[in-house]
Amino acid sequence: MADQGVSRRHFFYGTLLAGAVPSTGFGSTASLKGAGYKSPNEKLNIAVVGAGGKGYSDTNGCATENIIAFADPDDKRAERTYKQYPNVPKYKDYRRLFDKHEREIDAVMVSCPDHMHGSVAMWSMARGKHVYCQKPLTRTIWEARQLQLGAAKYKVATQMGNQGYSNPGTRQCAEIIWNGDIGSVTEVHAWTDRPRKYWPQGPDVEPKEAPVPSTLDWDAWLGQAPPRVQPGVCAAQLARIPGFRLRRHRRHGLPHPGHAEHGDAADGAHQR
Repeated sequence: MADQGVSRRHFFYGTLLAGAVPSTGFGSTASLKGAGYKSPNEKLNIAVVGAGGKGYSDTNGCATENIIAFADPDDKRAERTYKQYPNVPKYKDYRRLFDKHEREIDAVMVSCPDHMHGSVAMWSMARGKHVYCQKPLTRTIWEARQLQLGAAKYKVATQMGNQGYSNPGTRQCAEIIWNGDIGSVTEVHAWTDRPRKYWPQGPDVEPKEAPVPSTLDWDAWLGQAPPRVQPGVCAAQLARIPGFRLRRHRRHGLPHPGHAEHGDAADGAHQR
């Protein structure tokens, strides 16, 4: 969570430092430690929402810090991560994680299913936690704007996991286009081999019905999405089809204007 050489602790305590100097000048009883400042040598306390899949590598990327809690609705998918961190508390529902550990958390990594990225990120920011969220950041432009406003309102550091766009080649390509080295670009063609290489996907792909795995909390996986799918459909299969969330879940993501972002009202909205 650093940018252009600025240390991570700059984000965490930059504003705090301004209030750490005693009003009567140095020499009084006030101190940085008393104001809550932590040395850059101290480790961050990180909670992970979504421990399976990409969450595994994201967690290992922060292995030098304190991983204090996991939340994942599917024990099987998170199994590899859980084996590596056997003593870290584990929860099915990220809200229960916050119930137990909110005061301990410095930052949250969001690597859960895509349709809950925006909701978990906002939930975390509203509680003063810094957020690293995997792509896609949100489902709608409105949600993205709400997160932008939230980051400013709650004064937290945020970053989206666009690792592929952080390498030198991407920057050089952008500079070539910006400089007009290849002329005026008016059309771009892009393609992917993922449907053939990894798993069948697309608007016409229909998963076969199967029992919900015993390791999966179906309601926790759905999150804020309405339960429109019959219980007999395997969530593990649905989770691997990107188009599913847009076709099946039309009312999910961040609460819309007028809805509570967190608290008891959000709990009710979460279960609808």
